[in-house]
Amino acid sequence: MNTTTRRRFLGTVLAGGALAGGCRGPAAHGGRARRRSAGGRLNVAVLGAAGRGEACWRAVCASGDRLAALCDVDERALLAARDAVADTQPGLTLYKDFRVLFEAERELDAVLIATPDHGHAVQAAWAMAQGCHVFMEPPLAHSLAETEALTREARRRGVALWMGDEPATRPAFRRAVTLLRAGIIGAVTEIHAWTARPVWPQGGGRPEGSDPVPPELDWELWLCGAPPRPFKQRVYHRYNWRGWHDFGGGALGDIGCRLLSLPFRALGLGAPRTVTAEEVDGATSEMYPRASRVEAFFDAPVRRRPPVTLAWHDGGWRPAAGRLPEVMRSLETFPGGGCLLVGEDGVWLMADETGERHRVALAGETRLMDADKHEACMLAPLPPKGADTHTLFLDALRAGAPEPADASHVRALTETVLTGCVAQRVPGRLAWNSRKGRFDGNEEANRLVAPACAEGGALLHYP
Repeated sequence: MNTTTRRRFLGTVLAGGALAGGCRGPAAHGGRARRRSAGGRLNVAVLGAAGRGEACWRAVCASGDRLAALCDVDERALLAARDAVADTQPGLTLYKDFRVLFEAERELDAVLIATPDHGHAVQAAWAMAQGCHVFMEPPLAHSLAETEALTREARRRGVALWMGDEPATRPAFRRAVTLLRAGIIGAVTEIHAWTARPVWPQGGGRPEGSDPVPPELDWELWLCGAPPRPFKQRVYHRYNWRGWHDFGGGALGDIGCRLLSLPFRALGLGAPRTVTAEEVDGATSEMYPRASRVEAFFDAPVRRRPPVTLAWHDGGWRPAAGRLPEVMRSLETFPGGGCLLVGEDGVWLMADETGERHRVALAGETRLMDADKHEACMLAPLPPKGADTHTLFLDALRAGAPEPADASHVRALTETVLTGCVAQRVPGRLAWNSRKGRFDGNEEANRLVAPACAEGGALLHYP
């Protein structure tokens, strides 16, 4: 792949034109997904072989489906994965370039994408053009424009677009959604979420010089159309890309979709009306801040309910004691990460980042109690343990019902996270217009709606 700008790369890919290296644009076959008979074995590809990618391909293998192709720009990761599945997936084909994969693999049913955020949209576009259903590790996309374009494209082509949500598979989480929807704590007015992340560098500048690119890594493919920069060992690949504007979304982009899934699933929140970075520590022109506080305001999710304020804290910062209900003082240890919903008749605490631990206090109660032991929670029996999020996706496709029943929140949740990422870079209160896909009256923020070098909205022109 020749060095190119992200504008040219994305514009060309999504417009279906010629690409460097002789690859054609995504091949379409009528624009609709293939429908398999119920119970049929799926042909699946996974993009990303390490990290969350490993969770993806292990789920495919465990499901009994065929892992037809695996793609990663790092040959080490590819070979390690191949060796791990050699006994069960003898026909597995390895690729470094996702474009070559889609040119060669014409019978895929589904693609699971677990690559750095900046590659999500263009890789999903190629998959959808092949009629493939898509599972995306969160967040859905790297930018607000990509989020809108991907959801639109999925509808146009009749394919499923799932975003992974591991906490939502926990029985305790699912019961929490049921109880919150039933009004156990009344109408929710405030949400607080916090995390100790990032656990990777943020708040710095681009290092000087360059290092030799390891022979097993294709650096230009890893950049995937992002603005070119020299390779530096242990700075971007494999893990530290999350803190850089060009590649990730910082702590909020990394864990926000998981920590905020509970209120979005339970309350039916739409996209935020306004979002403000109340405080940032160490933000630079290249990287997200070391710590931040972001506040978003939502219109009433349903009639006769109050509007909702959401406060996000990362970098180890926690909600100010004066903003929290007094019952939170009953905690012996404040969770390192969690999500608190404050209602008119009580509070609900998801006391970890996995969705497994929940505590509740109703009006008049002075201590938070484990949800498993609270009398009011017994009205909703604990659901049985279910499959992981990747297996749920594959099971749904095999059953012929690819659309998740509760996916209406995904776009609004992703927009909330990504508008927060913009707010960390642009000072002041930002008014987000989800219908128009832009910030009202703030051109500095609007330049970040799409990748900066995707001028003219080129990435929105899907094949």
